Amino acid sequence: MSKYVNVVIPPLHSPFTYGLEEGDREQVQVGDRVLVPLGNRQTAGFVVERHHRPPRRSSGEEVAVKPISSAAEPQPCFRQEDLEFYQWVAAYYGDSLASVIDLAVPNSVPKKFNLFLSANPTLKVENLRGKLQREIAQYVCKQNEPVSYSTLLKRFKGAAPAVKKLVAEAAFISCKEEILDHHINRSTPPAWAKQQITLNDEQLEAAKFVAEQSRAGRTSTILLHGVTGSGKTEVYIEAIKEALSCGKGAIVLVPEIALTPQLIDRFRARLGGEIAVLHSGLARRARWDSWRALLEGRNRVAIGARSAVFAPMRDLGVIIVDEEHDNSYKQNESLRYNARDLAIVRGKLACCPVVLGSATPSLETFLHALRKKYHYFTLPYKHHRTTKLAVEIIDLNRVKPWEMASRSVSPQMAQAIRDTLARGEQAFMLYNRRGFASYLQCENCEAVMECMNCSVTLTYHKRGNSLLCHYCSSSVVPPIFCPHCSKTHPQPGKLVQRGAGTERVYEELQQLFPEAVIDRMDRDAISDFEQYKRSLERVRANTTQILVGTQMIAKGHDMPNVTLVGVVDCDVGLHMPDFRASERVFQLLTQVSGRAGRGLMAGRVLLQTRVPKHASLQATVLQNFTAFAEKELVLRREMQYPPYSRLLRVIALSSVKEEPGQFLKAARVQLDALIKSEKLSVAVLGPAIAPLEKIKTKWRWHLLIKSRSVKPLQMLRKKLQSLQPKSKTLRFIYDIDPQEML
Repeated sequence: MSKYVNVVIPPLHSPFTYGLEEGDREQVQVGDRVLVPLGNRQTAGFVVERHHRPPRRSSGEEVAVKPISSAAEPQPCFRQEDLEFYQWVAAYYGDSLASVIDLAVPNSVPKKFNLFLSANPTLKVENLRGKLQREIAQYVCKQNEPVSYSTLLKRFKGAAPAVKKLVAEAAFISCKEEILDHHINRSTPPAWAKQQITLNDEQLEAAKFVAEQSRAGRTSTILLHGVTGSGKTEVYIEAIKEALSCGKGAIVLVPEIALTPQLIDRFRARLGGEIAVLHSGLARRARWDSWRALLEGRNRVAIGARSAVFAPMRDLGVIIVDEEHDNSYKQNESLRYNARDLAIVRGKLACCPVVLGSATPSLETFLHALRKKYHYFTLPYKHHRTTKLAVEIIDLNRVKPWEMASRSVSPQMAQAIRDTLARGEQAFMLYNRRGFASYLQCENCEAVMECMNCSVTLTYHKRGNSLLCHYCSSSVVPPIFCPHCSKTHPQPGKLVQRGAGTERVYEELQQLFPEAVIDRMDRDAISDFEQYKRSLERVRANTTQILVGTQMIAKGHDMPNVTLVGVVDCDVGLHMPDFRASERVFQLLTQVSGRAGRGLMAGRVLLQTRVPKHASLQATVLQNFTAFAEKELVLRREMQYPPYSRLLRVIALSSVKEEPGQFLKAARVQLDALIKSEKLSVAVLGPAIAPLEKIKTKWRWHLLIKSRSVKPLQMLRKKLQSLQPKSKTLRFIYDIDPQEML
């Protein structure tokens, strides 16, 4: 029997060994959260190994260890099988096991109990003192089962002292029952969530294949490439139903928290209400209750954002990654994992199929499908075969400034909105930029107001009259005159608004269509889950006629009365210093286009731009993903960028401006020597100043390493991690398979 346990204590990287008292040796298991002494305090840690060997010094002398604390009972948090997955993640991303567990396992909360009371068989009500005690006792005696304490408090005013006395005098026998499944929504699913669906031939073929893989317990990755509105969700539901019928579970990943409410409603309508939800937007108790219900096998379906890939699901039958192309699956802080990639790894470990669904698959996924590494199924038609979606480009170069209906809205767009409203239909207007103005600029010296902490411009927000940094969240009151030229000019220039954002477009549309009900959806207007749900409910009820928003309105919404989608400025993001810029713009435009014409009425999409010939826009008009992917893959192959190579991005950052560049330049010399001695087939780019040179007061340089396989990248990462800089202000980010280059 094990006498010792290894315990990881986040954020400390190395595990510590503790002893087990004889009474704990059977009770404490791998995956338990335990209380342990650390220095002069007690702290929580996770058991990752049980063993018989006491730790020894290098001399062979046995080291005395402290026992785990008995002040709190061990709390199961994950299983041995989950630990294997966590260890793989830690090794691949070059981080500690403690960091992975700390990220994966939500904070626990104390158990909650209901108190139930029943009458002692020997109780004689007439012998009780006080009218209230006798009334309460008579009521309890008449019941055929124990009565909850909360029921008595509601039924009898001032019952608490009387009940307490009845328990103390043994007139009542009390028992506690833990309250489970707080997280489950048992309300009736909304009427719009269909309970029965007839699948078409393409859906049936895909669903049948996934079901066969799930039943057989086969490891396989399946790309479900379906146009927007083709019914990918229905295939997901059929796959989950099959897994559940075999006694297995399912994990469903969505790219953003905002998409979970409507997906949950659709799943509840078809699968029942017992669905565990996992994401960071939940209250602490709700998240822990969902986690625990999955761990104990009381729930078999988990839905959530990227962190749900760590769900402690027993007997996985299928993993689904909706909108698999979305870069929200990549975490860009702390442990920089990609949930889509981890879903595939977890499917292999659990021997179950993984379904990657998208209307615009990532080029990495698409190439794997072309090479037969992934199984490939297409849903080429909308589930409701309406008239083909009409996508048109509005060339703003051909529109004179005085011809514009407003600063941001062209006459063609304004007329289309007018016609849509006249028919009693709804419109979505996308502008993937928040705020009222993109920036403030001096009319004399042309200086732009920038964040003091980050090398980015401050965005002007009219509501609240503030200049806000969308990287560090710092906020300042906008000055009237330029602070730059006020030091050198007797008459400093005034700051004028340049560019636009959703706030400005919202205001312009209010002025153009004063009778219309217009709503706005972006991270400034929507601050929590409930606001988001209420906003969507207003659209679904046809109360909102025009919805203005950022990419939040582009994904997943199924609103049959939305027939017009307008994109105010397609050029946002098109010229970013990132090799994925064209792909992302095409994906966003295709996704938002899919919000139009999802019912029986035809849809129309208008794209305002100043670069009408750009390949991303032309492919959107033609609605031809394959043509776009083929052209883009040619460019990627020539430049040896993913999917034809693997990348490691190393970022050095410091509050001292010169340090990051100095360190990376010296490190590059050692990397080159290692590459030469090991004959590694890699290409090293840089070091260079990062496109965003400064974020949150830290100056940044970066280095990019390309290779056909991941092993050389991991070897070079370990080399870099072994180099110990003298400076205490310098720190590093090692981003394997990066999704952004800023």
